Amino acid sequence: MFMLKIGEDFLALPVSPDKISIMRPIQKMTKPVLHLDFADALGKAKKNDNFLHNLLARHYDVQIVDDPEVLIFTHYGHRNRLYSCKKIFYTQERYFPDWKNCDAAVTSAFCKHPRAYYFPFFAAHRRGKDLIRSHGFDPEKILRENRGFCSYMHKYEDRSVAIRTRFFHALNRRAKVDAFGPARNNTGFTVPGVAGEAKQRVLRRCRFHIAFENRLTPGWTTEKFTDAFEANTVPIYWGDEHALRWFNPKAFVNVRKFRNFDECCDYILHLENSPAEYLQMLAEPPFPGNRVPEIYSHDRLLEFLVREIERVEMPVARRCWFYPLTKWRLVRRDRTHEDGSRNGPPPPRRGFPVSSS
Repeated sequence: MFMLKIGEDFLALPVSPDKISIMRPIQKMTKPVLHLDFADALGKAKKNDNFLHNLLARHYDVQIVDDPEVLIFTHYGHRNRLYSCKKIFYTQERYFPDWKNCDAAVTSAFCKHPRAYYFPFFAAHRRGKDLIRSHGFDPEKILRENRGFCSYMHKYEDRSVAIRTRFFHALNRRAKVDAFGPARNNTGFTVPGVAGEAKQRVLRRCRFHIAFENRLTPGWTTEKFTDAFEANTVPIYWGDEHALRWFNPKAFVNVRKFRNFDECCDYILHLENSPAEYLQMLAEPPFPGNRVPEIYSHDRLLEFLVREIERVEMPVARRCWFYPLTKWRLVRRDRTHEDGSRNGPPPPRRGFPVSSS
């Protein structure tokens, strides 16, 4: 019998003393502190509540400071060149990093470099689970809806997107394509912003959607492709095929698989006039096996960022002998720092340990 004293009373517990473990206070696990800042276009947004900040906050106690240990910047602007800390280049456009100005990079186009991480546009701006076909998905019900033939929604039209315009005319000559965006608009109204829920409502009006990328860049695939899947319509896609490895080839029309636009248009009209074949394509899940691929994983991206942040070596910005002179010139050119704002240039940091490897 073991006696436990509670106040002035004694409580008899039928437990032997050798089975009683000593209670120790649970120590709260503390996260390592990360002094972080954002520059250029990323510095104009809310720094303590954005995708990268919230992702790093899962591992670090992130503190936004003027003199950071790590700077994350993008391709818009040159303020990043005022910093001499470790710098990570991040973009969701088709740009590639300048390795003379950054220590690591997260890009939406393929970059063959050991310190570059490929995170495509569609994975950064859309959730993979939104494209998973539920058990209640009924393609026959969608087929019975009063939908139009094909939609086309783009902001602009110039020589840089001439291929997209030529395909629109090639298909529109065979069957009317409803253009809801500013480019080639023929519906009488324009969808504001050609993105978001307004875009989804318009895409659900048609059975097909022309989803052409602006240019061919390795790995560059945007939300134009996945938005059509989310609206339960069949994408007519033209773009780089590297990123298509994560999608089901039976669920969309790949324009580049045909010899020319006329042959592709013939196939699309064949699907339009063959409900059974169209229904078969519509029923296919966007992802193989109806499972979200690893390319959407935020855990893998966080693992890459932590590994590059923890890497011990002198930052690229401090390896150039002419860095002080270059920085002096940039400070003279950039006058924003004179108002004392957070976006001003930090003082130079020195003494960063050099890797022994």
